[in-house]
Amino acid sequence: MNIVPKISLIMSVYNGEDYLAETIESVLSQTFTEWEFIIINDCSIDNTSKILAEYASNDDRIKVHTNETNLRLPSSLNKALSLAKGRYIARMDADDICMPDRLQKQYDFMEENPNVDLSSCRFMTLKNGVYASGGCGGKDDENSIKALLLVTNPILHPGIIAKAEVIKELGYDKNFTCTEDMELWTRFVLNNKRVEILSEYLMIYRLHDKQITETTLDKQKNEVIKVQKNYFSKLLEPMTEEQEEFYINGVYFRKNTNISEFIKFYKWAKSADKTNNLDKEALNYAFFEILAEYKRKGISKSNLIKGMMSFGIPFIIKELYARKKRARADGIKCIKAAESIGLEMSGGTLEFPHFKKK
Repeated sequence: MNIVPKISLIMSVYNGEDYLAETIESVLSQTFTEWEFIIINDCSIDNTSKILAEYASNDDRIKVHTNETNLRLPSSLNKALSLAKGRYIARMDADDICMPDRLQKQYDFMEENPNVDLSSCRFMTLKNGVYASGGCGGKDDENSIKALLLVTNPILHPGIIAKAEVIKELGYDKNFTCTEDMELWTRFVLNNKRVEILSEYLMIYRLHDKQITETTLDKQKNEVIKVQKNYFSKLLEPMTEEQEEFYINGVYFRKNTNISEFIKFYKWAKSADKTNNLDKEALNYAFFEILAEYKRKGISKSNLIKGMMSFGIPFIIKELYARKKRARADGIKCIKAAESIGLEMSGGTLEFPHFKKK
């Protein structure tokens, strides 16, 4: 008898032999068991096929499909969506790790919040054996995410879960091979779908030199500006060519930390929201996050104060207090999540007691 899974995890992999086994083991270690794992092998030429075949032969919930030609990520994910049978769709990448309770907590969240169409989660990063908190202290409500998408991508793609009928209807745009995730999130928002973040640390996101984000910066920039031109036009007003230039270099990728240009762009964004598509507090928060990134990049104290004053003293006092409170709460959750699988946040390569490699 075929049992319909409650969650369909979908993943595309190309030459993922380095971390693939650990990724699959983290799925097999889930406390939630009513899942299917649809894996698209996008013409790998390393040992990926062998690894996948071994796991699929031992667990019939793992379903491997091999592309005849290399389709790239968005088209492969659309193929996986068409094969998925679950009520919810969850994503996974071939180099990341699920915490053991990831699917259970995400399933419970979606069931308890039927008005949410897509949600992601908090995560730890792992690079060169060092673990750190990712997204600590950020807001996770619908209004904040809608505003944050103007200036960054706050949603961890391999950490999402979504209503199957919604994500299948919208699908991935095959023309975006570096920013297919952000493009889809903006369409969720523009189609009045509700997006939130579950403030639980449920993923370990691996950072390494083979990632798309490290190898295709120019293509990323071109795709980001296409996505954001549409998003700004629908929510605010179209950007001028001059604004586009500062946006891509001074807001999204933050190579140009010109505080005067930042203030000018921020004030324009506020004035451009003539139809009140965005919550005013959320819009202020989103741009304040970019100013915080400027601080991390080492802008002068005088420029930092100049930028902060553009937000107004009442907002600054309220937001600085709230940020500290959120960061403290997130930090505690992160440490507890790490300790639950035997990690120490001081770093170092440690064994994962729940993830037993073959």
